[in-house]
Amino acid sequence: MEDDPGAIEQIGIEDLASADRLAEIWASGRHLYWSMDWSADLYLALVRAGFITTACDLGRNIRLLIPEIQKAYAVLDWENLHVSRSLRRWMRSEGCRDQGYELVVGYDLPEVIQGVRRCHGEASWLIEPYGKLLEELQTSGGPDFEVMAIGLVDRERQLIAGEIGYRYGSSYTSLTGFSDCSRRNTGKLQLFKLAEYLRDAGFAFWNLGHPHMPYKTELGARIVGRAEFLKRWWTAGESPRQGRNLRERRNGA
Repeated sequence: MEDDPGAIEQIGIEDLASADRLAEIWASGRHLYWSMDWSADLYLALVRAGFITTACDLGRNIRLLIPEIQKAYAVLDWENLHVSRSLRRWMRSEGCRDQGYELVVGYDLPEVIQGVRRCHGEASWLIEPYGKLLEELQTSGGPDFEVMAIGLVDRERQLIAGEIGYRYGSSYTSLTGFSDCSRRNTGKLQLFKLAEYLRDAGFAFWNLGHPHMPYKTELGARIVGRAEFLKRWWTAGESPRQGRNLRERRNGA
């Protein structure tokens, strides 16, 4: 199994502390790993090494982190940001303006977590210990890392769509999100307004993760391989966000 690129190996803090082991991981054909270490230290080391980490619950109180060093990533550079004509028309419509949609960066994290779980149900990988880990990381992330909870609210301050991600250096990475499917275009609106916020706040790029979902390329993301992505990742990790201070809240439409 050791030479099987499809094998899922355990990963630990000692792997991430070894330059030789990390180089081996980055050069290998493997992409999925697992760990039972739910510490903030491991999570942050995984982020800095370029992993995106999800989770799974195997039952019998066995809950695993699933770090992935992807083979390809969807990356949005601001000059490629795209919004369809139909979405632009809807954003200008009276029906959209009447809702008073507003993007809130720095929304209440537990509420966004609950929104994700309500929307995705048992299919959500955002299990209880992962939510607790995110809450811990809000206060223990360090200067190069910040958990970000995003909310799209309507005029009545109801949470209509949102997502959870993190800043690493000058980059932003999406983890998971949701939208109210009974409301037209709200998921697309949240994505577009978040892209505008990140651009204006001086983020270098948006790491949208897996490249397989069409909405990411429709937004303007480009698919890049692991080696190219990691070069950009390390550069962004070493540089702070270069942008003016913005209000936490931005109008949605």
